[in-house]
Amino acid sequence: MKPKFLNQGVEPIMEVQVVAKTLQEAETEVLVLTVFEDDKKQIEYLSGLDEKIGNRLANLIESGEVQGKYREFTVLHVEGIGAKRLLIMGLGKKSDFSLDQIRSIAANSARYARRINVREMAIHDFSHLDVDPGDCATALVEGVILGMYRFDKYKSKKKNPEKLLQKIKIIASSEAAVEVLSRSATTGKTLADSANFARDLVNEPANYLTPTTFADYAKEVATRHGIKIQVLGPEDLEREGMGLHLAVAKGSEEPPRVVIMHYEGNPGGQTIGIVGKGITFDTGGYDLKPSAGMLRMYGDMAGAAATLGAVNAIAAEKLAVNVVAIMPLAENMVSGKAYRPSDILTSMSGKTVEMMNTDAEGRLVLADSLTYIQKHYNPDVLVDIATLTGAVIMALGRTVSAVLTNDDDVYNRFFSSGEYTGERVWRLPLYEEYRSQLVSDVADIESVGGRSAGTITAAIFLKEFVDANRR
Repeated sequence: MKPKFLNQGVEPIMEVQVVAKTLQEAETEVLVLTVFEDDKKQIEYLSGLDEKIGNRLANLIESGEVQGKYREFTVLHVEGIGAKRLLIMGLGKKSDFSLDQIRSIAANSARYARRINVREMAIHDFSHLDVDPGDCATALVEGVILGMYRFDKYKSKKKNPEKLLQKIKIIASSEAAVEVLSRSATTGKTLADSANFARDLVNEPANYLTPTTFADYAKEVATRHGIKIQVLGPEDLEREGMGLHLAVAKGSEEPPRVVIMHYEGNPGGQTIGIVGKGITFDTGGYDLKPSAGMLRMYGDMAGAAATLGAVNAIAAEKLAVNVVAIMPLAENMVSGKAYRPSDILTSMSGKTVEMMNTDAEGRLVLADSLTYIQKHYNPDVLVDIATLTGAVIMALGRTVSAVLTNDDDVYNRFFSSGEYTGERVWRLPLYEEYRSQLVSDVADIESVGGRSAGTITAAIFLKEFVDANRR
C-alpha cells in the first residue's frame, strides 16, 4: 500500500527516464545545458548541437552575454534540433563545483519549467566532467523533485496537472551509460520522494496529524516494504515505566504512541538505532509559548518525520543494513491533567527528573525511548533526531544542523555524508563540565540547564539515559 503522503507535494508524480542520444537529437520542450564561469573550452561538449543552431552558444559565450556565473540562466528558443528551448544555466567557477550545485541548478530549472507550463524537460549527464556520472544523475533527480515540492493539498483551487512538469529526461552520452544512470536516477527519486514524504508529514496540521494518525502512516510504510512494526499505546507505556513520555502526554486528549520499526537488511550484522522526536503539537505546556511561537508547532515532530522518511528510503533501496527506528509521539498541551513546572518525574531508566520548564518536553519523550531501544534492541550505534532547542538556531543559524556525539568516527561519517548530500552538519562539544548546569537539589537531574549552552545541555541531559560505552 502506498503511503497517502508520499509524493503529495509534487503534482503529478514525476517520471524519470534515461535515454542515449546526442544533445541535438533529444526531443524535449526544454533542454538544460550548463556552463562554467572560467572554462572557455567547455563549449566543446556542445559543439555538435551548436552547429545545428548557427553557433549561437559560442557567440553568446564569446560576447560575454553568457558568463556562466552561478545560477545565471539564459533561455534560447531554437529550431533545427529536437529541443524547443535551451535553458543555459551557470555553474560558477569550476573549482567550486559540487553535487549540491547540481541539485540547485536542477531545482531552478524545474521551477522555470513549471513557470512556463511545460510538461517535460531534459538535461545532460555531466559525462564531460571529471565527476561520477551516477552521483550526478542522483543529484539531478533529487534537485528536480525537491525543487518542485509544494504543500497545497488543502487549497480548493490547484493548478491544472496537465500544465505541470511531469517528466525529466537525462541524456546519456552512450548506451553503455544508460543502465548505471538509470539505477542512480532511481535512487535519486527514492531519496527525494522520501524527503518529500517527511516534508508532507511536517507540514500536515495537528488537527489532521495526531500521534495515532502518524502511527497509521508508519503502518502503511511498513506494509509496503514488509517491515516489522509495533505500536505502543498508553497501557504499554505504563507497563514499561515510561513516566517521562506519559507526563508529556497527560495534558492532551490525544493518546501517546511509540512506533517501533525494525528493518533487517543484513542478518547477523550490526544494528543502527534511530530515535526521532514526535511532538505533533507543542503549546509549551504551562510554560506557554507566545502565540507567534506556537503557530508552526505542528512541525515539532520533524525528527519522527525524518526518521520515517529514512526508513522508507532504506527499505525502498533494500540497503544491506539493520535499523531499529523508534518514534515517540505525543502532544504537549495545557489542561487540568497536564504536568507542571517543578514536578518530579520518574523515567523508564529509574532516574528522576525535576521539571524546570514544561516547554522542554522533547528531551523527555526521547529519554524514555532511548532507554527502551537499548533495553530491547541493544543497537551498536544510537542516533536521535529532533527539533530540540531554539538555541541551536542562535548558535548555527539555519544553514547547518548540530551534531553532538561521543564518537569521532560517527561524527566524521555524518560530516562527510552531509557534505555529499548538501545536508551539512557541525559538531558541538559534550564536555562533562556542562553537567553541572543540570544538578538538582531534589532529583537525580534537572530537565533544563539554564539559558547558556542550551543545545549542549539538552544533549548532556539525553546522554544521562545512554549507556556509557555506547556510540
